[in-house]
Amino acid sequence: MSRRSAGPTPYEGYDDAIVEKRDGVVTFTLNRPEKLNALSPGLRAGLRRILEDVNDDDDAKVLVITGAGRGFCSGADMVGQSHADAPPPSRLDIEQSRFGWIGRFRSMRKPVLAAVNGVAAGGGFSLALACDVRIASDQARFVSAFIRRAILPDQCSTWLLPHLVGTSRALLMHWLSDEVKAEEALRIGLADMVVPHDQLMARTMEIAMRLASGPSVTIELTKQAVYHAMGVALETHAEYEENLLNKVHHTEDVKEGRLAFREKRKPVFKGR
Repeated sequence: MSRRSAGPTPYEGYDDAIVEKRDGVVTFTLNRPEKLNALSPGLRAGLRRILEDVNDDDDAKVLVITGAGRGFCSGADMVGQSHADAPPPSRLDIEQSRFGWIGRFRSMRKPVLAAVNGVAAGGGFSLALACDVRIASDQARFVSAFIRRAILPDQCSTWLLPHLVGTSRALLMHWLSDEVKAEEALRIGLADMVVPHDQLMARTMEIAMRLASGPSVTIELTKQAVYHAMGVALETHAEYEENLLNKVHHTEDVKEGRLAFREKRKPVFKGR
């Protein structure tokens, strides 16, 4: 049971980010354009929080993540706040892995779309990889960048990237840290769609709105099923899928889908 089902979520109090909700779509815009949206402590905390806020909001159906200005996210802020100036870590920061929240992109129920408007480098590269779908501007660029600084690729990019592009290509992308432009990203499966830069948000919102107006229980369980399948044998997954199918069978949206088919009209789903 969602703890927010009694009313709308305000989505206020985020640092270095703009958060908006419209028609079931929540847009999280990293808002440090002067630094190509480098990850400040506030942004890291905000990304962790938005996953929970959207997941717990029954009126939110889809999360879109994008960046303000020329960049999607340039990764860690290498010249920002020093360790001496940083606020003391919260209990959550102490108890959990610094990057463990990346896995929450997969376990949260709602679809997450990345609208990659510019460079996605280092931690920003990992952030794009963590999203369910990547829609890229024709000006987007992807670069691992970690090894340029002699840093081990982190934020789960060593797991996420091979699952998207294959093992050997992932190794080369990490080792060489060469820039991958939008069309090449599309060709190798790193991006799912490339659109003209000035159409990026319109096209992303079109897809997000389609998802938001769809049968949300079925959409969410489909995400759950697909990610479950990545780590188990076919026979194990078949039983898991059957259990999810039984849950979906009892929803109002399934009944509406069948009725709309018989009446030759577009279904009106309610997410129940």
